[in-house]
Amino acid sequence: MAVVTRFWPALVLAPVVLLAACGPATEGPLADIEAKTAAAAAIDPKATAEAAKDKADTEALAAAKPAFAAALATGDPMAVDDLADAGNAWALFHRGKTRLESHDFMLQQGGFEDMEAAAEAGLPEALMWVGRRKAYGVDGYKLQPNSGLMMMERAARRGNVEAMFAVGEMYEQDAYMNDTKKARDWYTRAAEAGSAEAKAALARIVTAAEGE
Repeated sequence: MAVVTRFWPALVLAPVVLLAACGPATEGPLADIEAKTAAAAAIDPKATAEAAKDKADTEALAAAKPAFAAALATGDPMAVDDLADAGNAWALFHRGKTRLESHDFMLQQGGFEDMEAAAEAGLPEALMWVGRRKAYGVDGYKLQPNSGLMMMERAARRGNVEAMFAVGEMYEQDAYMNDTKKARDWYTRAAEAGSAEAKAALARIVTAAEGE
């Protein structure tokens, strides 16, 4: 009891000083939002960080798209090249596809670099393109199932239907990543987004589960 009595004044004083320094607490709807955000972060900080990055990348891509559309409308490849060189993800993806269709080896290599840069910027189509090749180790990419899957999942979270199906397919069929529940979840999301392939895959999984 003597120990508790000795430190009690300090314990009372510390919160008072802290509150005085921080000012009044947030009240009303904003406080509720902040509390829910903090609670979600505490439960799954990784998912919260991913959601924040998805939001930031989506906003940046939306802001960059009008400039790409304007450059494309001019019909001048140099206008698109300039945007790509400046880091515009849409322009990088467009130029990357064009370069990869070339028969020139050096241009093709530049196409791979463009695709990877667009994926780094968070463009779902590029994430899907690079992610699938890493996931299955094709087109010169080293086999990296986990890295590839993570890229495809980023694309899927941002609404790319092809990626939703591809992620479900990998969770269903890959020996190392096999997770029937996740496969079913992603197939469901893809099916709800209109993927006929996902609807067929989902029906197959359901039928198999009923037969067990």
